[in-house]
Amino acid sequence: MKKIFLLLFLLNSVISLKAQDDVNFLAGERAYNNGSFKLAAEYYTRYIKTFEAKLPEYLSKIYSYDTCTAFEKSSLYPNFSVNHEWAVGYYKLGMANMNNSEFVQAGKDFDVAVQIDSQYPEALLQKGIMMKGKGKNEACRYISKARRLSDTMKAAKLAYRDNFCWMCGIEYFAKGKTEVDLKQFAEGLQNLNQAILYCHDSANYYTYRGIAYEGLGKLDSAIDDYTLSIKMDSLNYMGYYRRALTYEQKQKYKEAMNDLTKVIVRNPKFADAYLHQAADCENLGMVESALYDYQQLIHLKPSEGIAWFKLGLRKKKMGEDACDYFQKAADLGCDDAQSYADDCKKAADRKAMK
Repeated sequence: MKKIFLLLFLLNSVISLKAQDDVNFLAGERAYNNGSFKLAAEYYTRYIKTFEAKLPEYLSKIYSYDTCTAFEKSSLYPNFSVNHEWAVGYYKLGMANMNNSEFVQAGKDFDVAVQIDSQYPEALLQKGIMMKGKGKNEACRYISKARRLSDTMKAAKLAYRDNFCWMCGIEYFAKGKTEVDLKQFAEGLQNLNQAILYCHDSANYYTYRGIAYEGLGKLDSAIDDYTLSIKMDSLNYMGYYRRALTYEQKQKYKEAMNDLTKVIVRNPKFADAYLHQAADCENLGMVESALYDYQQLIHLKPSEGIAWFKLGLRKKKMGEDACDYFQKAADLGCDDAQSYADDCKKAADRKAMK
């Protein structure tokens, strides 16, 4: 109970309302600030009565608006805006009822406030707190959204911490990660969406959701998530690496190479980054840079046949003996190297017969 009243105090110390000239609302504010919560509830109720008859039509309209595409919103509802002041009225009534120990009614008030304005962090937080008895996940869904919408709201941070809401995110992330690893991208995307609802500031969650988008062929969405991941954690080399691979699919080799350079700076022993950077350099006509990357790849991952093959081609072009490189590449499964290795063997047999 002490935590609840602490949250109430913090909320009312930071909330900022638009100026409202309704006399009942202003009277409610004065009564609330003076600790006369029953009188405040009466005045807030009177204020709500001034627009209550319009509420059903508004809620129907906002539901339609929220389910529209961007084009439909601009064409069907060009002047539509959320009526935040109505939401404030219900939120304030809920706070007064909360202080009057009318918890059931307060819960209904907060629910209406959220229906009117689904981006109202204070109302979302209180709805989440009221739902704790109905299950951790449901409560944390609202608390987490409040925290995301207002990173500076101390009460939301406290509630998020005290209710261990980050654990809900971990549960969904574990499911989503497993599904992505199994290439079940659609299922993984659903669970990763849920994980991000609870933990909107985890770079790793966005990286894995990007992989899910990538697996579904939604490359622009994947790039957006990788970019968010990098923004949250610039040392997260996997964000750069996955974005580079996605750029490659879009044939944006310059952008891919730039990201892979950042990967290598952060993890100089990441062999696959050299492999992809070499291929990007080749696509950009940067032959010497590609050869350097293949040399680094051989040092880090000598089992990569393509690197032996590419260096063999370079040696052959320079008039040097490349047969050992071609044979090594062929032995490692590089099909392109097999014909060169066969030619080397034929040449050696002819030489032996002379």
